Amino acid sequence: MISGATMRMIIAVAALAFTISAAFAQPNTLTLACKGTTTWISGPEAKPEPFSMGMIVNFAAQTVQGFGMPLKITAADELTVEFGDQQEIGPSVMQSMHGSIDRVTGDVEATHAFFDSKTRKPISITAFALQCRPTQRMF
Repeated sequence: MISGATMRMIIAVAALAFTISAAFAQPNTLTLACKGTTTWISGPEAKPEPFSMGMIVNFAAQTVQGFGMPLKITAADELTVEFGDQQEIGPSVMQSMHGSIDRVTGDVEATHAFFDSKTRKPISITAFALQCRPTQRMF
């Protein structure tokens, strides 16, 4: 027969093991190294150019860093993380950035646009097609 103190210790150890395994299964931050292309769609020639960047996905803060502006995670599940935000950067210019990360393949697709906030007409649109892999921050 197991005593009450022994049973409490077993429950405490099981709870600790569950907490530790959950922490490893879903880290609070994911650091990615990304390479691919960026294409200025609104330019005269939509020619892909090589591009690389680092990205940090912070699940606790619900943010994605790496595209020059902090972006909000708008949806996330086991397969995909969607992000985006927009902000006014001048008296009549808005900046918008939206995209998604495929958590299985590492593919990232994103669109960065500047548009006239009054007419909603695009001024500039840039598309990103990246392949990312988990990495560790250098320092």
